[in-house]
Amino acid sequence: MVAEAWLVKMSTNLKHALLLEPSSKKAPLPKQTIGILSFEVANIMSKTVHLHRSLSDSELSKLKSDVFLSQGVTKLVSSDSNHLLDLAVSEKLDDLSRVASVVSRLGKKCNEPALQGFEHVYEDIVNGVIDFRKLGFLVKDMESMVKKMERFVNATCTLYCEMEVMTELEQAVVKLQRSGHHQGSVKAFEQKLMWQRQDVKSLREASLWNQTYDKVVEMLARTVCTIYGRIETVFGGLGLRGKKNSTFKRREAEGFTREADFSFPCGTNPGRMFMECLPMNSSVSRSHDDEEDSEEARSITFPRAMRSSKFGSKSRLTQHASPSTIGGSALSLHYANVVIVVEKLLKYPHLIGEEARDDLYQMLPTSLKTSLKANLRSYLKNVSIYDAPLAHDWKEAIDGTLSWLAPLAHNMIRWQSERNFEQHNQIVKKTNVLLLQTLYFADREKTEAAICKLLVGLNYICHYEQQQNALLDCASSFDYEDCFEWQSQCQAAYLD
Repeated sequence: MVAEAWLVKMSTNLKHALLLEPSSKKAPLPKQTIGILSFEVANIMSKTVHLHRSLSDSELSKLKSDVFLSQGVTKLVSSDSNHLLDLAVSEKLDDLSRVASVVSRLGKKCNEPALQGFEHVYEDIVNGVIDFRKLGFLVKDMESMVKKMERFVNATCTLYCEMEVMTELEQAVVKLQRSGHHQGSVKAFEQKLMWQRQDVKSLREASLWNQTYDKVVEMLARTVCTIYGRIETVFGGLGLRGKKNSTFKRREAEGFTREADFSFPCGTNPGRMFMECLPMNSSVSRSHDDEEDSEEARSITFPRAMRSSKFGSKSRLTQHASPSTIGGSALSLHYANVVIVVEKLLKYPHLIGEEARDDLYQMLPTSLKTSLKANLRSYLKNVSIYDAPLAHDWKEAIDGTLSWLAPLAHNMIRWQSERNFEQHNQIVKKTNVLLLQTLYFADREKTEAAICKLLVGLNYICHYEQQQNALLDCASSFDYEDCFEWQSQCQAAYLD
């Protein structure tokens, strides 16, 4: 009841936000610029742009018509579109929460109190304390915002490259000065360095380097909240606020940032809307005009699970990976590498020697080794000679399996590589690969059965190629008896 009364009062104050004047005018504090953190900010801005574009109508249509119906996903992950939607929206929310976490950290360096407390605003929006449709600081023209962000990202990337050139020139000048080279050479490099410094100075102005924290954080914070609204509108509210429902009632993806979809009680200027709406809606906001209201607001605490669920270290996405999945067994990258190695070896089976086969075998976990041995003994116990038609059949069978299994393996490597680059604040061209398109959520038993089939087939093809090479060698030396003796010894050794 206390929380409800406080929110009602805040809503009333919200309607009069534009009519209120500050109680006292203070000299504005100097605003800090982003500086060296501009490269990290450019990375998070690039990720935000990518996340926005992944929620377009065309991408969402492709998700349902292509991704959810792809062979690898339906065979190994799930054929239940509701479960796949759950995985997709969980990943989108995880990505957005990571962006929001960085924005919150940057917000601590802002002068504006509303930006300093952005993490609380975002939690309130996600937990349903604040209805995102009632917010006045959402971005109405996302395409313009995205283009603005892209200009900042591109300029910052260029700045990074030019600063590296500048550093190399500075080092070259110092070396030339110390080595006592001809004064003309030193002057030429000093001139180049001066021009380079001018270029860097100009790029700093155009990039994120010289932008203030308040400006950049406001831009990112408004965009984060807008993207969250898009996710909730597209995928529906079920499951987004901690509910256990596994079924999503998908709303029509009609583009939620239309003016008719929202009421804007805080006015029409985006900057002012943001600054005035945030402190009045946040669960940690304080009313400076009424000390009683301040005490009432301080008494409100939300459940621990709600407050820690969005900015905690544990991903809500990985919680979907049960122990029966590859990811739940911590084998997703390992099995992806096994599949990719098999794919490469199949291209040149005649070149595969004992060392290559041993290396591949040692890559396998114990459970798969045991399964492979059993399958090889069962299949090869009646094989006395490897014939061409059966080798051809195995090649077709393996190609068929790899046609849907290999994409999951490559997607796993690609997905992980992108995350590794992000951790080092490197800006990379992102793909729209979701974790559900990888081996992470794949059923372990089914995946191991498919990999075992690949290995049995590869074994047959390799032995057939070696047999043919040996027969050719034997035929050239007319030593057929030794040839067949070699074949028998090889088969017996492999089955041991």
